[in-house]
Amino acid sequence: MNRFFLSLMAGLLLLTGVAGCSATTDDVAPQGNCGGNFSLTLIEQLKQKPRQTPAAEVIQYTYQGRTTYLVTGGSPAALSYLFDNCGNVICAAGGGANNDGDGRCPDFATTATNPVLIWRDPR
Repeated sequence: MNRFFLSLMAGLLLLTGVAGCSATTDDVAPQGNCGGNFSLTLIEQLKQKPRQTPAAEVIQYTYQGRTTYLVTGGSPAALSYLFDNCGNVICAAGGGANNDGDGRCPDFATTATNPVLIWRDPR
C-alpha cells in the first residue's frame, strides 16, 4: 500500500508543473485560479491506480480562503493529502500513526469549510 501512495504522490507532483503554477518564494502555494480545475486531473490519476479499501475519495473544501482538494482512502494509516487548485501539496491533513497527518496544517479539521464530495471510486 505504501508503494501505491508513493507512486500516486510522485505522479501528482509531476503534474504540478503541468498545472501552470509555481510556488512563491516562501513556498506558500499561490492564491487564485491556476487556469483549470485540478480535481479533474486528480480524479483521472486516481482512476489509473488500483482500487483502494476503503475507496479513494476527492473532497473539495475551502481552506485558508482558497479551494482545496483532500484525497482520502486506503488504510487508516495512509496519509490524506490536501492539494490546492494548482496541484501543489499543501499538507497531509490526516492519516498517519496518530491520524493527524504531517502536522503542516493542524487547523484543517477545525477551519476547513464547505466540504463537497467531488468523487468516490465506484469500483
